[in-house]
Amino acid sequence: MNPLLMTVLLVVALTIFTRTMIGKIKLLAALEPARRLDHLKERVMSMLVIAVGQKRLIGRAKERSSGIMHALIFWGFCVLLIRSITLYGEGFHQGFQLPFFGEEHLTGYLYLFLKDIMEGIVLLMVVWAIFRRAVIRPKRMHNSFEAYLVLVMIAVLMISDLTYDGIRYNLIYLHGQTDIHFFNNPAYGSEFLWTPVTLVAAFLVSGIGPEVSAVIMVLMFWVHICTQLIFLNVLPTGKHFHVITALPNVFLKSLGYPHEKTKLLDLEDESAWENESLGINHIHQLNWKQGLDLYTCTECGRCKEVCPTYLTEKPLNLFDFNDALKHELYANASKVIKRADLVSRLAKKTPDQVEDIEFLKGEIPMLNSPNQLVGDVIAEDTLWACTTCRACEAVCPVTIEHVPRIIAMRQGQTLMAETYPKELNVALKGLERNGNPWGIGYDKRADWAEGLNIPTLAEKPDAEYLLWVGCAGSFDDRTKKVSVSLAKILQKAGVDFAILGVEEKCTGDFARKVGNEMLFQMMATENIETLNGYGVKKIIAACPHCLNTLKHDYPDLGGNYEVIHHSVFIKELVKAGKIKLDPSFSGALTYHDPCYLGRYNDVYHEPREILKSIAGDRYQELDRHGSESFCCGAGGGRMWMEENIGKRINQERAEQIVAKDVSHVAVACPFCLTMVEDGMKALEKEESVKTLDLAELVEQNMV
Repeated sequence: MNPLLMTVLLVVALTIFTRTMIGKIKLLAALEPARRLDHLKERVMSMLVIAVGQKRLIGRAKERSSGIMHALIFWGFCVLLIRSITLYGEGFHQGFQLPFFGEEHLTGYLYLFLKDIMEGIVLLMVVWAIFRRAVIRPKRMHNSFEAYLVLVMIAVLMISDLTYDGIRYNLIYLHGQTDIHFFNNPAYGSEFLWTPVTLVAAFLVSGIGPEVSAVIMVLMFWVHICTQLIFLNVLPTGKHFHVITALPNVFLKSLGYPHEKTKLLDLEDESAWENESLGINHIHQLNWKQGLDLYTCTECGRCKEVCPTYLTEKPLNLFDFNDALKHELYANASKVIKRADLVSRLAKKTPDQVEDIEFLKGEIPMLNSPNQLVGDVIAEDTLWACTTCRACEAVCPVTIEHVPRIIAMRQGQTLMAETYPKELNVALKGLERNGNPWGIGYDKRADWAEGLNIPTLAEKPDAEYLLWVGCAGSFDDRTKKVSVSLAKILQKAGVDFAILGVEEKCTGDFARKVGNEMLFQMMATENIETLNGYGVKKIIAACPHCLNTLKHDYPDLGGNYEVIHHSVFIKELVKAGKIKLDPSFSGALTYHDPCYLGRYNDVYHEPREILKSIAGDRYQELDRHGSESFCCGAGGGRMWMEENIGKRINQERAEQIVAKDVSHVAVACPFCLTMVEDGMKALEKEESVKTLDLAELVEQNMV
């Protein structure tokens, strides 16, 4: 076409793009380190399934149609990548083709067919996307000029390429021009036999004369090239940056645990206290993966659509949360980069360079953002509204990890600023003084077991299993009944188990989720010393929060145990024939998935198998169940905070349960038991819809 013009366009566009990307990468590199390059095979597989396969978009039944639309546009772009390279080559040499995609290869004709069909599909999907945004307007979506601009540019790319090929067809077959390159292999026929959508485009422009057609063909070629290069440089400037960052962000997602584990802070490091580096207090303290998360947010609104706090009119809107952090990061980009450079230079100084060292130490704090991260950027009510349920993370199509940032910011507030909600004081003092958030005397911890002949580890140190009762199971009158039921099940099955009794303390989960890392580590260390002292290997836990902490957090402090939830253990007992269940349960039964059992530990099937073996076809699923279960509202320390903004989360969940017209709802978490039962009381439905723990149902229906 025109090698000089093509060269100029490529040099200008790629120079601008490269400079933009270098700035973005330098900003990420200036943030805190993160380890995300292990288990490469698993990472590649997750990227292929989630990012390339668009699993989270297609997998959601509620919005499968829009997910398919997005997936087809994405796959279309992947297919058209070869076409784009071919067109750039065409700009330098007429008839350019990539190896194995020329007219002598069947692959070339097959690709022409696939490319042609995908261009037509992408164009239809773009029209649908514009219609959805302009007319249907789903509540979760954020309409913006950028969104429409990008959709229009995609449409221009499809139309210009189809028009280019359509006019080329007319010039060859209608106007007899022979100097235009096209595929024509006797074995496969003309290329246009493989391009039905192009033939439609050719028909639509067939009335144009040869001279004008030749001009339009050249014009469409350059419109396509220029639009593509403009599009490339628009991407890094807004939400469509995810087109570039989504694949690497999914590749770098957390493995083995659903999101980045809470960092084990070194509380003995005096410099950490001096530099306010415990938790996240300033924007530069994000790690580079958290920065990449902010780059990758698609602004699709799926997170807030499933967020229990947003849906009950709390101030937490994860789109706004991410957007505020991203703008703060961009606003302080130069400071963050310069700060990282000074820190690097300081690390390389030798002790004899005293003056330089003192100078650098004095300069570094000057590069902090002038904004308070919590207060100026993120409101306090917003930070503390989160229940850490992970509903947002489970539906995010690009695997953004919201909760770790929130917990780290709470650490900063609790440890450094000491501005956590004051209503937490009673529960935190209870942990400090008596090892439980209720503050009840630790000597009462085993009172629930009186008359059950349950040994303690002090009495039976060689017991195969430790039953971790938990604070609720030991002190809450309602949950004590669950502990009794579970103990009776284990005894009937002949399980060799014991409890810690007065030696058991809270796992510290609540303290960690509200940012009090000091108290968490104190509780965890004491428990680990006790457990390791007895040589404990296997633990049964009825509380998903205890399960999660013992299983995932304690190994960082030297506590390595095989931890199993009571629902999974009971299922194994049933399967082994050690207990038998009566399937004649009367009434309709449903199940509420606890967040820390399901989304954190992937336990979904075992509770349902048990309940179905009791209720059979009288078991019903809630509309929001499994990975999209609706939180009870107690996680993330919210059990111990007032819910005085908007509608109560547990009442919303209770209404969802009542709407299914069931007589019983099963839970598998003491927090859920309390919250769902309280929700039923608020609706005056506690008699018509009974709330029971799974262990209670099993104990009542054992043969």
